[in-house]
Amino acid sequence: MVVSKANKLSSVFISRIKNPSQSSIPSATVKNRDIPGTSQAVKDLIRSKISSSGTDHDQTPLSDQISNLLHVSASETTPNILNIPSFNAKVPIDISLRSKELSRERKERRVYKKNGFSRRFAKIFRDSAHKLGTDATFGAFYRVAKEMSVTEYNAMIGVYFELAEKSHDLEYALDHIEKAFEVLKTMRDRGFWVEESVYGPVLEYLIDMDMVDEFYGFKDVISETRDGLVERLGYYEMLLWIQLGDGEKVEELCDAIDGNGDSLTLLQENYLLALCKKEQRDHLKRLFVIINITKVRSSDLLEDIFGYLGKFSLDSVARKFLWELRESDEGVKNVSDLISIYSTCTSNLTVEDTVLKFNKMHEELDVMPSSTSYEKLVKYSCDSNEVVTALDVVEKMGEAGVTITADILHSLLHAIDEVLEFTLVRRIHSIMCTKSVKPSSENFRSMIRLCTRIRDFEGAYNMLGNLKNFNLEPNSSMFNCILAGYFREKNVCSALMVVKQMKEAGVKPDSITYGYLINNCNREDTITKYYNEMKQAGVQATKRIYMSLIDAYAASGQFEKAKQVLLDPDVPARYRNELKSELITALASHGKRADALSIYEGMKETKCQVDPKSIISLIEYSDSHGDLNTLVQLADDLQDDNSWIDGFFRMILFAVRNRKTSNILDLLKGNKVRLSKKDIHVEYHFDEVFWAIAETEPTEVKLGMALLRYMKEELGFVPSRKCLDFLLHACVNAKDMENGLLVWKEYQFAALPCNVLSFLRMYQVLLAAGDLEGAKTLVTKIPKDDKDVQHVIEESQIVYSETPEKKKSNKKRIVFPTK
Repeated sequence: MVVSKANKLSSVFISRIKNPSQSSIPSATVKNRDIPGTSQAVKDLIRSKISSSGTDHDQTPLSDQISNLLHVSASETTPNILNIPSFNAKVPIDISLRSKELSRERKERRVYKKNGFSRRFAKIFRDSAHKLGTDATFGAFYRVAKEMSVTEYNAMIGVYFELAEKSHDLEYALDHIEKAFEVLKTMRDRGFWVEESVYGPVLEYLIDMDMVDEFYGFKDVISETRDGLVERLGYYEMLLWIQLGDGEKVEELCDAIDGNGDSLTLLQENYLLALCKKEQRDHLKRLFVIINITKVRSSDLLEDIFGYLGKFSLDSVARKFLWELRESDEGVKNVSDLISIYSTCTSNLTVEDTVLKFNKMHEELDVMPSSTSYEKLVKYSCDSNEVVTALDVVEKMGEAGVTITADILHSLLHAIDEVLEFTLVRRIHSIMCTKSVKPSSENFRSMIRLCTRIRDFEGAYNMLGNLKNFNLEPNSSMFNCILAGYFREKNVCSALMVVKQMKEAGVKPDSITYGYLINNCNREDTITKYYNEMKQAGVQATKRIYMSLIDAYAASGQFEKAKQVLLDPDVPARYRNELKSELITALASHGKRADALSIYEGMKETKCQVDPKSIISLIEYSDSHGDLNTLVQLADDLQDDNSWIDGFFRMILFAVRNRKTSNILDLLKGNKVRLSKKDIHVEYHFDEVFWAIAETEPTEVKLGMALLRYMKEELGFVPSRKCLDFLLHACVNAKDMENGLLVWKEYQFAALPCNVLSFLRMYQVLLAAGDLEGAKTLVTKIPKDDKDVQHVIEESQIVYSETPEKKKSNKKRIVFPTK
C-alpha cells in the first residue's frame, strides 16, 4: 500500500498518465476545473503554468544557436514547439521539500555518466540557466527542437532533474519533473532510444522521492521507446516497492521467480538483482533455496549474488552454489572469478585472511585461479592500501604462469602513489624483468615518475632503456617526468640535458615540455627564447603555456609583461577567465596583491568566473596591515564548501597571527550552520588555528579556550589530541597554570590517554607558572627510559625555573616540538 505522501505528490500526474498522447499541461478549458485528489498547492501550480504555444521557430542551424546561446536576451520570448510552459527565472533555495537526503552514491550517478551523453551540452544548459535564467536558456533551445539530436534531449532531461533535485521548493521540483516528462514523450514520438544512463537516474530520483504515479508514467513512456526494456524496467519496479516498504508487493513480484524452466527469464534476473542490491535477506533466503544457480545467465547477477553472500558470510550457501557451478559445463568458467568476489566481499577479514580464503577455496574446488580473479584480488588489496600484500599476489601470479596485465600494474602503481611508498616501484620493475608481463607506455611513465619522486634518476633512465624489451617506444610524457623531477630538485643543468636527450632519441618536445622550461625561467630573454623555439617547432600554445608565461614573468619581476599575456591576440577567448585567475595568483604571490585585488574586483563586477584558488591566494598573501573585513568578503565569495572552508580558515589564521582576533568568535558563530555540515571536515583546520595560537607571541590563551568551548558546545566536536597539545603548549608560553589544568582535564573528557608528550608539556606549564611542588609530583609519573625524555626534563628545569634576572641572559628558551 502506497503511503499517503506519495499519492499527494503524485496526483498532478494522474490526468496526463490517463492520456499519454496529450500534454500534461492543462489547457484553457480546464483552467477552473479541479483534479480529484490534487492538493491546493498543486492546483495553484497547474493554474499558474498555463501558457500558449506557437508554430514558428528560428531556422538558424543548431550549431549557430548553440554558439549564440550565452548571448540570448533574458527578455526575449520565443515560440514553444515542445509545448512546455516557461520556467521560473531563478532556482529557489532554502525551502524544505523533504527531510530525506539523497544518497551520495545516487548523486554520483546523476546526469553525467561518461557514456550517457555529452557533458558539453549539459554544461551549456546548466551554466546558461544560472546566468540568464531558465526562461531564456531553455527558450533558445525550444526554437531549434526539431533539429535537436538525442544528445541534446538527453542533456535537457538530465538538467531538468538536476535542477529539481537541487531545489528545495516543491512546486519548482514538480514543474521540472513535468517538463522532463514532456521531453521524454517527444523523444518517444521522434523514435529516439532512451539509454539506461539517462532513464536510470530519473527513475532512481522518483523512487527516492516515493513518487509512485510519476514512476509508472515515466516507466510506461520509456518502455515504448524500444523493444526489450520491459524486463530491465522490472529492476526499477522492484526497487520502488522495496523503497516504499510494501512487503506484499515485493512478495508478489518474488513469486514470479521460480526454479522451473531451462533458465531464469530476464525479468526474473532483474528482480533478483534488485533484491541483492537492496540486501533483502528474508526474500533472498527463500529464493536461494528454490533457484538453480546454473540457470542464471547474467554475469552481473552472479557477481551481485556472491557479493551479497560474502557480505553476510553465508558460507554454506556460497559453497553449495560454487560446487553446482563447478559441475556444470558453462558455470565452471565463472567459478574462479566468483571465488574472488566472495572472498573480497566477506566481512571482518583482514587482507591477508582474504588472500588465504581465496587460495583455500580454489584448492577445495580444484580450480586454477584465472587472470581476472587475480586482478580482482590485487585491486582489492590495493584499494585497502595493502600494497605489499598485492605485490605478493602478483609475484604468485607470475610463478603460476599467469600474465600480469597493464591494468594490474596500473592498480599497483596508483596504490604506491596513494600510500607514498615510492620505493616499492623498484619491486614492480623487478617483477617486470623476471615474470610474464604486458605493460603499457602509461605504466612506464608512472614508474619513471615514481623514481623521480625518490630522486632515483638512474632508475628512471634504466626504465627508459627497458622499453625496447617490451616493444615500446619512449615518448615525451616519459621524458617530461624526468624533466619535472630535475626542476623540482632545482637541478637546471640536468633538466636541460633531458631536453637534449629527447631530441637525440627522436622524441619531439611537446607543450608540456616547453611549459616546464618556461615556468622555470627567471629571465625575460630566456622566457622569450623558449616561447619562440616552441612556435618554430610548430607546437601549439596551450592554456598551460600561457599560464606558464604569466607565472614566469611574475617570478622574474616583469609584472607588466605578465599582464600583457592576456592581450596576446592568439589567446583564445575561452581561456581568458582562467588566465586572469592565474594572473591574480601570480601577482598576489609575488608581492603585487593590490594589483591582483584590482583585477579580481574587475572580474567580479563583470560577473566573470574566478578560480577559487585565486581568491584563496588573495587571502593567503595579505600583508599584516591588511583589512580583515576585506578577507571576510573574499572568503564569502567562495561558493563551494571545500573552497570556502579553506579560505575561511586562512582568514582566521591571518587574524590570529596579526592579532586581529576581536571578531573571530563572531565570525565562527555566524557560520555555524556551514561549519556543521556532515560532509565538511573542519577538525584539521581548527588544529591549524590552535597551532597558530601556540606559536604567536604573546600567546592568546583566552582565545584558545574560547575556541575550545565553541567547538564543543556549538559544533558538538570532540577536540583532537593535536588541538589539546597545541593549547597546552600555549599555556606553557603564557605561564598560565589555571587554563593549563583545564586543558589537562580535557584529555580525560575527550577519552584521550595522556602520553609522554602530554606529561612533558604539563610539567613545563607547572614549572613556568612557578608551581615547583606540583611539577615535582608530576615528573615522577613520566617514564624516563628514553634519553631524549630525560634531556627535555633537565632542560625544562633549567629554562622554566630561572629567576627573572637570569632570564635576561641570552640563553634560548626551549620550544617544544609541536607540529
